Amino acid sequence: MTWKTEGIVLRVRNLGEADRIVTLYTKERGKLNVVARGARRIRNRLLSPTQVFTQGRYLIFPSKTLHNLGQAEIVHSGQVIRDDLEKFAYASYITELLDALTVEEDPIDRVFPLLASTLALLEAGRLALATRAFEIRLMRELGYEPELYHCLSCREALKNKVLFSEQGGVLCENCVGQDPASLQLSNGTWELMKKLLEWDFSRLPVLHPASNNEEELRRVMRRYLDYRLEYPLKSLEFLGTLQALN
Repeated sequence: MTWKTEGIVLRVRNLGEADRIVTLYTKERGKLNVVARGARRIRNRLLSPTQVFTQGRYLIFPSKTLHNLGQAEIVHSGQVIRDDLEKFAYASYITELLDALTVEEDPIDRVFPLLASTLALLEAGRLALATRAFEIRLMRELGYEPELYHCLSCREALKNKVLFSEQGGVLCENCVGQDPASLQLSNGTWELMKKLLEWDFSRLPVLHPASNNEEELRRVMRRYLDYRLEYPLKSLEFLGTLQALN
């Protein structure tokens, strides 16, 4: 039995002298770890299709332990991202986040197209917008969609002066005591969150949020994601260092 599937490379690790362990996120089977035999040799046919951020079609021989990668064909190389240090840093964060929040062979229907669309938006240079859209939409697909319209505590509909809780939603001023660590959310950032979550992804490039709203949303989402993550992400340190240099 073999599996034929389209996937995107999230991570690669060296195995032995010439092999790679490749973490793929696939359309049909979710996250998979596969061994690509000889993929680190210059002339090996699996070398290019197993580089990070590559989208390809993969033929996999399943196993009780690590699956084996038999054949691979590139759909989109991801070279533009790998050749740009800043794009590489953002893409590394996105793929590590997805890897950290998903388990093997547990497919979630809309995650693969979300990842592909996000990487395409990164290639186009919309780094912060692509990243925030991916974060908030991934939370929705994993069952943690933030509540943006009603107070998490009293369930009153909200119109302004809201705070955001790391537990995943907005609080009114009367209920802020439920989460003293909640962050103030400006109306501009609140509306931006709604658009990133609800608009069709193809419409997102028309958004050009103010820098203060982008920064506020980054801090809000960091708090929200850290509440769900079991360990800190290595890529965040690299991304933070690069941003500080810029």
